[in-house]
Amino acid sequence: MSNFNLESVPPSIIHKILSKVATNHIRDFGSARIAFSGFNQIGRDDYFYQSANLIGSNDWIDEVNAVRTFRLRCYQAGNPEAIYLRGMHEFFQLHLLDEGREKTHLAAERGLELAKFVDGMLNLAFSVDDGGLFHKYPNFSREFVHRMNCMIQTELPSGHWGYDKPQEFMSLLERIKNPIFSNDCWCSAIEEPVFVVSYNGSRTQWKCDRCFWQCEVWDFCNEIHLTVANWPIED
Repeated sequence: MSNFNLESVPPSIIHKILSKVATNHIRDFGSARIAFSGFNQIGRDDYFYQSANLIGSNDWIDEVNAVRTFRLRCYQAGNPEAIYLRGMHEFFQLHLLDEGREKTHLAAERGLELAKFVDGMLNLAFSVDDGGLFHKYPNFSREFVHRMNCMIQTELPSGHWGYDKPQEFMSLLERIKNPIFSNDCWCSAIEEPVFVVSYNGSRTQWKCDRCFWQCEVWDFCNEIHLTVANWPIED
């Protein structure tokens, strides 16, 4: 496509194109800004960094310094995805649980759906008592829970699986009963069982809201740490 044709493209489309380029490869992001003045102008705008798509982006291992600069610019501009990624890194990899949850909550307040889900599910998980009962149920529809869980399972795995998780988080799994083996709810006595195929393909029986959330929080705690990506910023 020639520069002449690009100059006729609305700025909103130029913005989307440049954001997609930056997500795929940071070197191409720099080259695009050099090749076309419209890209360069968008790339100087704070709004571009506020709204850039970072979740699911490449780690760009061969361009660590450029990635550090780009993500720091996004974080400083208040990009909710950058705030969320930084919070998840602090929570799971640095074991800064309070700081990590604060950033996740902030990203949720700024409209990031994934952060809203993770914030609510962490609140649910941390509300479990020694008897396995929960006390802070999120106000999510079951369709929303299913959609977010599908994203976590299929779109967001980062490949960073071998790090040490915070002990406080891992202890939650000891108190949260595996719903497959839990039959202490009144709904387990119903003669006609209801089966639901969860996002990870398992076939789980539940009747009541309590069993639904027990199933979902169990799956969440076993999967969410697999989505955490390195945060290569030293600030």
